[in-house]
Amino acid sequence: MLQNIRNNIQGFAAKIIIGLMIVPFALYGIDFLFSGTSETPVAIVNGEKVSEFELNQALALQKRQLLSMMGNNIDPGLLDDAVLRKPALDSLVKQKVLLQAADKAGVAVPDAVLNSNIVQMPQFQEEGRFSPDRFRQILSAQGFSTQLFRQLLRSDLLIDQLNSGISNSAFLTDFQRDTAIRLGDQKRSFHYLTFSTDYFAEQAKIEQAEIEQYYEDNASKFRTTESVRFSYLELKESDFFKPVAEADVRAAYQQEIDSLNRQAERHAAHILVEITDERNREQAMARIEEARSQIDAGEEFSKVAKSFSDDFGSAEQGGDLGYSAGNSFPEAFEAALADLEPGEVSEPVATDAGLHLVKLLDVRKPELPDFESRRATLEKRLQQQAAKPRLIAEVEALRDLVFNADGLAQPAEALKLEVQQSDWVTPLQKEGLMAHSAVRKAAFDAELRKQKYNSEVIEISPEHFVVIHPQDYRAPELKPLSDVSEQIVAELRIKKGRDIAREVAAKAAESLRGGKSAEAIAKGSEGVRWDVAVRASRQDPSVTEKIRREAFMLARPAEGASAILSTTTNENGDYVVVQLTAVNDGDDSLVGEKRRGELLASAQRVQASQSFTAYFDSLVKSAAIKYN
Repeated sequence: MLQNIRNNIQGFAAKIIIGLMIVPFALYGIDFLFSGTSETPVAIVNGEKVSEFELNQALALQKRQLLSMMGNNIDPGLLDDAVLRKPALDSLVKQKVLLQAADKAGVAVPDAVLNSNIVQMPQFQEEGRFSPDRFRQILSAQGFSTQLFRQLLRSDLLIDQLNSGISNSAFLTDFQRDTAIRLGDQKRSFHYLTFSTDYFAEQAKIEQAEIEQYYEDNASKFRTTESVRFSYLELKESDFFKPVAEADVRAAYQQEIDSLNRQAERHAAHILVEITDERNREQAMARIEEARSQIDAGEEFSKVAKSFSDDFGSAEQGGDLGYSAGNSFPEAFEAALADLEPGEVSEPVATDAGLHLVKLLDVRKPELPDFESRRATLEKRLQQQAAKPRLIAEVEALRDLVFNADGLAQPAEALKLEVQQSDWVTPLQKEGLMAHSAVRKAAFDAELRKQKYNSEVIEISPEHFVVIHPQDYRAPELKPLSDVSEQIVAELRIKKGRDIAREVAAKAAESLRGGKSAEAIAKGSEGVRWDVAVRASRQDPSVTEKIRREAFMLARPAEGASAILSTTTNENGDYVVVQLTAVNDGDDSLVGEKRRGELLASAQRVQASQSFTAYFDSLVKSAAIKYN
C-alpha cells in the first residue's frame, strides 16, 4: 500500500503522502474519533476542524520517531514543541485536504477490500498466514481497538485510491514519448584522465621545516589523552549468597509446579456480532441468537462463524482465536471460556467489542519439569531473594559512610570491604567499570578530583554497585615531535598529493582545450591513467557512477566546436578530467521492446508525479485554510 505510493510518486507529493500515511496509524485516540470537543481548533480546513488533541498526538508521534532514530544522544532542541509544531500541523492540514478531496470524488473502500488488505499485511501473519492472535496483540500494544484500526486504515486506502486515480490518468504526449527515448537511451563517448593522488603523494618531498611548522600549527592534534587512576569499592548481590536448605528448594519447586498447573491454555473460537450505528443491541442479540440456533440445530460452528461473525480475521479461520492463558481476551470473555468443557459453546457474552458466542476447542496444559532440572535455577533464585535485602541495606550504609569520608579506607573498614585500584584509564576506554558512563563521568570529574571527594554510589545494575575515589590524574600533554613525525609526514604527503594532482589536472585540461589529445597527455605524464568510453549508456557498468554522471551532465558539444571538459574527483579522491567528444541520441527504431517499455514507464512515473503535484497544489490553493 505505502510501497505502491513510493513506487509511483516522486518528489514533493510523495513526501506529503508518505508523511501523512503514518499519521492515521498512530495518532488519534478513540475520544477524537467518537466524541466532540469544545476546544478552539488549531486550524480549520474547508470548515472541518483540526483539534489541539490531534496536534498534540502528532507532536508526540514525531518525538517518539526522533527518539527511536537517535536514542539518548538526541539534541533536546530537536524535541522542542516550537520546532515540531508547525510541520506537524501542516501535515494534519494536508491530510484533511486529501481526505476531503477523496470524499468529494466519491472514492470508497468496501469492507471486502479493507479486510483483504489487513489479512495480507505481513505484520499480522505467522508462517505466511493471517494470525488473529498476532493481530490483536499488535493492536493492543499500540493502543488500538479493531474498530479504530479499521477506520484509520480506511482513511489510508482512500488517499491511496485518490493518488492512484490521479496518477493513472496521466498520459504521455508524442513529444514526451520521443523525448523519453531520445534522452533515456542516449549514448555518450568521452575520454577521461585520472590523476592519482596516491602517486603524487609518494613523489612529494617533505622538508623538516614543513614538519615542524605543521606540528606547531596543529598542536591540538598531537596531545595525549587525559588519564586517571582511581580506587573503588564494590558491592555485588553475589557477595551475600549463602547455601540454601534442601527443604527450601523443594518447597520452591512445589510452588512452581502448582503455578504451572494453574496456567492451562484454552483454545478459543468465537462468533462476534458488533453493535454499531446501523445495528442496535436488540438487533445484535437477535443475530447472535440466530447463529446459536443454527449451531444447536447441528451446523458446524466454523461454518456459522464464517457466515455471521463480524470479526473478519477469525471468521475466515472458522472463528479460531488461538490459545489464551487467561489474559488474552476481555474479562467476561475469559470467564465464559473458563467455564466451558472442550466442545461446548457459551451463551451470548457481552464485551466492548460486541456480543460473542464462545467455543472451547481444546485445553493445553504445560509440561512439568522434574526437580533436578530446576534445582540450580531455584537455588540461585532463593539465594537472590535472601541476598537482595542485605545488599540494599549495605548499599544504604555505604551511601552514608562515603558521603563525608576522606577517601575509601574508613567505609571499607566499616563494611569489611576491600579497596580496589584501577589501572590508568582514559575517557575512550569502555571496558570493565569504564563501560558505564556514570563511572567514566565520575572518574574524570574535575570537582571530585580537586576537592578529593568520593563519588556517589553508582548503580551498575540492580545487583552491582560501586563508589570510586579519583586519585592520580595525567593532563593531556603535547607529544614529542619525534613520536609524531611519521604521522605528520603521512598527512603532509596526502595534502601535497591532492594539491599536486589538482594542479596537474588543471594543466592537462588547458592542454586539452589547446588541442592536445588525452592519449598524448597520459603517455607524457606519470601518475595519469587514460580511459575511453565509446557510446556509453547512463547505466554502463564499465564506468564508475560518479564519472558517468559527470559525463552525462556536460552540455552537448556544438558542431565544429572543441570538446566539452569537466574536472571532478572520483570515489578515491583522485582528480579526473572528463572530455565529452560525442552525443548519440536514442533512436526509437533501434530500441528494443523491453528497453522501450522501461523508458516509457519511467517517463510515465515522472508524468504521474507531476500530475499529482499539480493536483495537490491546486487543492491546497483553493482550500479555505485558517490557522488559529
